Amino acid sequence: MTVQAYVLAMVKPGQSEKVTAALREMEGVKAAHTVTGMYDVIAFVEVEDSTALGQLLISKIQTIDDTRRTHTCVVI
Repeated sequence: MTVQAYVLAMVKPGQSEKVTAALREMEGVKAAHTVTGMYDVIAFVEVEDSTALGQLLISKIQTIDDTRRTHTCVVI
């Protein structure tokens, strides 16, 4: 069963477009946008299962340079 989630990211000032571009290149990321508000970037991801979601978050998204913090909202 696939898992879908929205990943909200806070990034260093002036780096939102760079982080958004990096997210758009990642497998599993279906869309990524620079936004206004508390978070700077929002990505919609779809992966095979919760294990794959964890790997995507920890190994790829959270390691993007200039990413300060992420918050994940799993679609139910």
